[in-house]
Amino acid sequence: MSVEQVVYGALSGLVSNRVHANVFPQVPSVPITPAILFTFAGNIVTQDICGAGTDDVADTRVQIDGYSTTFDTMRALRLQILAAMAALNPPFIWQGDNPVAPYDPDLKLHRCSMDFVQYPSST
Repeated sequence: MSVEQVVYGALSGLVSNRVHANVFPQVPSVPITPAILFTFAGNIVTQDICGAGTDDVADTRVQIDGYSTTFDTMRALRLQILAAMAALNPPFIWQGDNPVAPYDPDLKLHRCSMDFVQYPSST
């Protein structure tokens, strides 16, 4: 199973399958919420004594954005995302003390943005 499939599977139940990679669908122009958008921000392939590693042992960084029409719903979704990502094996580790929680005036939605890294090279 690819890392994309793992992330989608961990998050899809939180928002009735409204999990999207990279961009929201163009229709409707404002996404149905709550919704989650995830973007892979990089891989670090770890070399070992046998040579270069492969994707299955690469440390993977992903940004996850949760969207909702209300601030309280967005905060609740943030906690669910944190729990779902920590429950994966190996877990995705949250890379921050405070998530970014701006309001998106174009979409008129509250957003919570969090960065995670999975370290399979350490397992």
